[in-house]
Amino acid sequence: MKQDIVKPQCKVCSKFYFGECRYKGQSKCHNCDRFGHWARECTADKVVHKANCANQAEVTGNLFYANSAITEIKVSGNWYIDSGCSNHMTGNAELLVDVRTNVTGKVQMPTGNLVDVARIGSLMIDTNSGRKCIKEVMFLPGLKENLLSVGQMDEHGYYLLFGGRECCIFDGPSLDCLVIKVKMKNNRCYPLSLMQADHIALKASVTERTWIWHKRLGHLNLRSLKQLREKEMVHGLPHLEDVNGVCAGCQMGKQHRDWFPKEQAWRAKNPLELIHTDLCGPMQNESIAGNKYFMLLIDDHTRMSWVYLLRHKSEALNCFRKFKAMVELQCDFKVKCLRSDRGGEFLSTEFSKLLESEGIQGQLSIAYTPQQNGVVERKNRTVVEMAKAMLHDKGMPYFLWAEAVHTAVYILNRTPTKALDSMTPFEAYRGRKPGIGHLKVFGSLCYVHVPSERRQKLDAKSVQGVFVGYATCEKGYRVFDPSTKKLILSRDVVFDETKSWNWKETSENSVAMTYVPKQAENGFEVTPHELTEVKRSPSSPCIFTQAEEQEHVIHEHADTSQPYDHTPLKWRNINDILAQCNLCIVEPEKYEEAA
Repeated sequence: MKQDIVKPQCKVCSKFYFGECRYKGQSKCHNCDRFGHWARECTADKVVHKANCANQAEVTGNLFYANSAITEIKVSGNWYIDSGCSNHMTGNAELLVDVRTNVTGKVQMPTGNLVDVARIGSLMIDTNSGRKCIKEVMFLPGLKENLLSVGQMDEHGYYLLFGGRECCIFDGPSLDCLVIKVKMKNNRCYPLSLMQADHIALKASVTERTWIWHKRLGHLNLRSLKQLREKEMVHGLPHLEDVNGVCAGCQMGKQHRDWFPKEQAWRAKNPLELIHTDLCGPMQNESIAGNKYFMLLIDDHTRMSWVYLLRHKSEALNCFRKFKAMVELQCDFKVKCLRSDRGGEFLSTEFSKLLESEGIQGQLSIAYTPQQNGVVERKNRTVVEMAKAMLHDKGMPYFLWAEAVHTAVYILNRTPTKALDSMTPFEAYRGRKPGIGHLKVFGSLCYVHVPSERRQKLDAKSVQGVFVGYATCEKGYRVFDPSTKKLILSRDVVFDETKSWNWKETSENSVAMTYVPKQAENGFEVTPHELTEVKRSPSSPCIFTQAEEQEHVIHEHADTSQPYDHTPLKWRNINDILAQCNLCIVEPEKYEEAA
């Protein structure tokens, strides 16, 4: 007699079969229960699941006690982690802040009764890792216990790990930021005693983190910040609260007239198929390296942007050569078309010969018609406005405009754009989501660690500086030291994002103590010794002189044919004098080193 063979049930599609499931690894739609797409992309009619509602639309959640013994414990302030609870719930309205009363819905109790949701608010708690905010907590009158929903914590980015008679809650998938650890009791429940934060600053704390990330992202508009969070376009962005308000830095740097509607333009199908470029400048102040212009290049397909600093417009040709060699090696595509305005730098004979020799089609906009090159023209405005907002927000001097421009382009490549759907330019170009957990507020006060090789026993272990951007070729932060007027590149930096440098006091001290023979508008001198390359030690922060602002800058030696100025010099700082001397400031330790 032939025995019946019992087929195993697939954990993916729940069917009985032999072998590997063909739907493995595919996304499943919770609307039509089919594979290959998400619910937000489903074209079928929206289905109201009966498990989450009663009478087709009355119930907004379900409440099930996983253990009936939970009612035996009556400890005030305890919260229970419940996997059968659809939402965070409490019966004490005094625990909530930012309460909303204009909510409608019902919750099904274990007895089957329907209870109205009176209000929804947030719960602020203090943990070892800092202040945390528990969002969307329902207030149910008459509820005897406080319940934390496992599913809702998962939706808000928390990871729960059960095992060893305890539950560990982590903030993020890396499992390196432990929020709290809960021990299981004898009744198999997980009671959690939360330390409620002070009510005085609760409302400010809920929205403070949103404004901090608004500034970290270069004063990004709140609509794009919300889009980053809801569509999970980046890694490292925590859950933020929707805020309403006016940012002074944004108004100073980005306020403009109402826009006019525009027509849909042609879009490239592949990377580097069309490159938009334009020069912006001259700026009213020279940068640290003496640059007056910046050149912006944008890939039409991915909207990825690159920026180069220039002292003269004639340097645009060399910048484009470097850009072309870099991007063609990165993405295995060739630059096919370059669209620009009719600037003299793009109409030169050398530039035309380069395009002709490389087989690149050059497209020029009609005179006095910037709309034909609108992609880069609008991006130029966005970059400048973001840079101005960051400078004005911290009261920084204008000679740091180049650092602000670099930071603005760095941030814009990692934020949403209307040209791409649910994707950042970085992801469209690189093929992976960017991480923004390392972003800090531009212009904030910071402390750079000084390695033991560069200090003595009683010297301070750190120096104060101002955060001015992110390294491009190295992994670290760019910090400007106002006392020495140098750029420091380091990864060992501690930030105080709520404070800024007193630039007014620095400017007064600089004028009183230092004499500069030929002073520019920004009050800084660029000397020939600053145009030499600084050696970088792997065991210490890389200190850049004023001219070493960006690795793409083309250095030019200063003119030494001018007559010597015999005007007596005032006293100068000893560090400035030593920086101009070709001497070793470290005394030899051995006889061989001194020989």
